[in-house]
Amino acid sequence: MICSDLPLPAPGEVLGEYALFSVAGEGAAGVVYEALDAAGRSVAVKVLRPEKALDPRGVEEFRAEAEATRLVDHENVASIFDAGFVRGYHYLAMEFVGGPRLADLVARCPIEWRRATRIVIGVAEALDHAHRRGLVHRDVKPENILLHRDGRPRLTDFGIAKDISTLKGWLATGRPVGTAAYASPEQCLGKRLSPATDMYSLGATFYAMVCGRPPFTGASRSEVMRMHVKAVPRPPRDLIPDLPRPLSRLIERMMAKRVADRVPDMDRLARDLRTILAGRIPIAPSAARARA
Repeated sequence: MICSDLPLPAPGEVLGEYALFSVAGEGAAGVVYEALDAAGRSVAVKVLRPEKALDPRGVEEFRAEAEATRLVDHENVASIFDAGFVRGYHYLAMEFVGGPRLADLVARCPIEWRRATRIVIGVAEALDHAHRRGLVHRDVKPENILLHRDGRPRLTDFGIAKDISTLKGWLATGRPVGTAAYASPEQCLGKRLSPATDMYSLGATFYAMVCGRPPFTGASRSEVMRMHVKAVPRPPRDLIPDLPRPLSRLIERMMAKRVADRVPDMDRLARDLRTILAGRIPIAPSAARARA
């Protein structure tokens, strides 16, 4: 039985076979603890907030995170070892990455473009793997990217990942799919989604990494959504003059309003980014920019 006023586990408690030590992160849906499993291995235990567990959709998304993550099974996706229900708590036990969230770095200052590019290549590889298995993440953003101690990214939170064949954008109930600051125009309009949705959101994340802020900010979620649909962000190079021109144009292309104008897939994106890092052939501007 689940009670909405059930307190979250406190550090020092044991949840199933996991000894919880400290809170490593918090979100609207859950709290992540650093913990040890029965074998003494460091793990992260994500616990669904009790009030969220009263919503069947919240529980479904929480369980879906484990299923989708296991399906993707990529080195740049944070692995999930176990999922269960103990003492009234839904939990996931996953790889303890140990490094910071990308969002924490972005909040401090822009990330040097070479480092940012290497991180985006890693995330693109994980998303390419997911797309080839028929899944779209739908919520790519700095908060869902962890950095390993060696600097490699780990994509997390596949709770709202869906089969490509069934995707829609904003739900009829008004409940958002994704996060407004990084949502694609088709998400904001409630249109059919595709892997190009993740391309746009990764582009918006890349923009925030190198510029130190998201491409659009506003007083409300609806205002930001309107900007994703109608407004054109300032080119990254206008804000960061040291940014290579081909990279600035590629970020713009990732965020093209029309799906057809975006980079065609994550594999192509990773290859183009490696070309830029190596200082080889510049990337051509997007079709939309060429027509301007």
